[in-house]
Amino acid sequence: MEFTNITLQEGIDRSKQDDHVMFDVREPYRYKQGHLEGALSMPYGVIKDQHAFRDKKIIVYCDFGGQSMLAARHLAEQGYEVYNIVGGIYYYRGELTSLGLKL
Repeated sequence: MEFTNITLQEGIDRSKQDDHVMFDVREPYRYKQGHLEGALSMPYGVIKDQHAFRDKKIIVYCDFGGQSMLAARHLAEQGYEVYNIVGGIYYYRGELTSLGLKL
């Protein structure tokens, strides 16, 4: 199974839907420094088959896109419908600022 790359805005829009959940796959200290609203801390290093989210479509992001791409691939192989915010959140720094978000 494949995953889909999406933009930051697409990820934010999808995360507001009840059938989606957003994972911040960075290390916990990075999550504590700032994360997208509604995102759950789910570091790539500990991501497993997330049975609690079996009925959800999963959105993943990290700083630069590498970890989230690996997490997306892993989750897709587990049968999840997965969306990866391509390029990571640092790619969208200007957009985040205009949305009033700081990371």
